[in-house]
Amino acid sequence: MDKITKNQLSAMLLITDAFTLFCFRGHICLITALGFLCGTVFQFIMSLPLIKMCKDGNSIENSGKVVQSIYLIYLLLWGGMLFSMLWNASDVIYIPYENSNGIWGKLLVAGLIALVCLYSSSTGIKAVSRSAVIASAIGAICLLIVAVSAVFGSDWENLLRTENSNGFFKEISRGFVLSGGLGSFAVLLSFTKGNALKNALYYFTGKIILTAVVTISSILVAGGIMKITEFPVVTAAQLSQPFPVQRIDSLFLIIFAVFAVFSIAVQSLTAAGLLMKIFPKFKHLRTTSVLVLMIGSAFLFSGENNYSTLYAIAVAFVLLAVPLAVLLKRRLTK
Repeated sequence: MDKITKNQLSAMLLITDAFTLFCFRGHICLITALGFLCGTVFQFIMSLPLIKMCKDGNSIENSGKVVQSIYLIYLLLWGGMLFSMLWNASDVIYIPYENSNGIWGKLLVAGLIALVCLYSSSTGIKAVSRSAVIASAIGAICLLIVAVSAVFGSDWENLLRTENSNGFFKEISRGFVLSGGLGSFAVLLSFTKGNALKNALYYFTGKIILTAVVTISSILVAGGIMKITEFPVVTAAQLSQPFPVQRIDSLFLIIFAVFAVFSIAVQSLTAAGLLMKIFPKFKHLRTTSVLVLMIGSAFLFSGENNYSTLYAIAVAFVLLAVPLAVLLKRRLTK
């Protein structure tokens, strides 16, 4: 796999983080924001064994087929979760044909996204990572506009509305579920130029800023109707009107679609790379196979259980347990 820069790594990962926040279901309050932010700090601490692996010149791709298979399965399931989130978000964001044609509409939209991802894969991870930097910059401008509008045009008392909170530790768990992109972080970190610790710090710092901006803006704009809105971030974007003659939600829809494609493309490219390592003779249709499996796995997830603690444990497993086990095994075999 080609080497990428820390800016490119962070852009690809933050696009996925932003997309999952866009698709977040349920209420958001100040405790939610604090839980997500503390969870991000915990995630960085848990990534230290992985960082140690990369600094020693090792990677997931050369850790044996068992480890590679674990990450491949994880990436396939996370890709399925992203498709499921996209389908669920169509309840409030109109996507042609998906709302009216049920399962066939979902498959059509998934197929169109898969075609774009296939085209992206033909250019390689380096081209995708460069494009991700541009897409993330445009998305950052959009989020900044919404944030500024929220600061100057919203009710700050919304920050005090915590009656719907699930509790601090539950919010940390929900934040972990939204951090499923850490599987691709674990694979791609060793292919990033520069110091692994600095690269990880750079990414997690960006994630903290992104999470704070999105959650606080959503609370300020939609805090008063949080009980009746299912997708608070989408609702906040739809209600935000920073310009007197134009709403921001049309721009948000474009950003949403672009981020959906990039998020799934990054997972599919990373998974296809692992598939090549596990099955070297599987030279053709790797990305196609990966995308088909992701779409199929999307039907395993439903809106009711997308924030199960089990999913949070899976994120912790691939971020901490597997790299730690690899380090211990290598130390014992020396």
